[in-house]
Amino acid sequence: MRRILFYIILIILFGISHLQGSEPKEISFDQSQNEQNKSSKSSLYLQFNISGLFSRLTDWKDQNPLPNGTHPSSNFFAFGGEGGYVINKYFQIGIGYEYLFTTKVSTKYATGDQINSTFFYGSLRAGTILESIPELYLFVDNDIGSIAVTDVMENYSGQNFDRIGSTAAYRLMIGAQYYILDNWSIMGETGYLFGKVNKVTVNGQTWPNFSLDLSGFTLRFAVNYHFPL
Repeated sequence: MRRILFYIILIILFGISHLQGSEPKEISFDQSQNEQNKSSKSSLYLQFNISGLFSRLTDWKDQNPLPNGTHPSSNFFAFGGEGGYVINKYFQIGIGYEYLFTTKVSTKYATGDQINSTFFYGSLRAGTILESIPELYLFVDNDIGSIAVTDVMENYSGQNFDRIGSTAAYRLMIGAQYYILDNWSIMGETGYLFGKVNKVTVNGQTWPNFSLDLSGFTLRFAVNYHFPL
């Protein structure tokens, strides 16, 4: 009787192991893994981006009213580029440069007034790829760098001069990146830039009671080309 039970147990165990070995689980896993690797593989990238910045510029608006008594717009447009490294599906690092500018306006005190700025920064993105949409990368972005600002004044009390300054700045963003082809991706993100120039000078002399505060919400859109490693 014991021998019969022993052989029955062996037959059952052999049948279970045979059924488990015949299940095509590894095939489906490999297929999903390949799809995920298609969008999260390591690469070097080049990026072109455009953005808008809704800055504060409180002193500039208050001290430079338009002829009709209203305040000029403090919105910036920006063009930029970035290069970096996609480490894996979680992290990306990069170095970027942006040129920002406001619309040129005529105020009560100057026939022309426009602010130009440059932002040179290092970037770190951390995020994850959705299992249901392996081409979509969701991330948070931290950019840290330096902002240089120039307020170009034309015919201000009969003189032309620049008010300049610089400061450390950082930008916190959240966004999404979608891989549309093997080597191409598009990106959209929004966040807040912190960058206020407290010391503004003209020909080396401090302009009193005046700051250039570029802090504000920003929107950015970008196209990336990837060089697989």
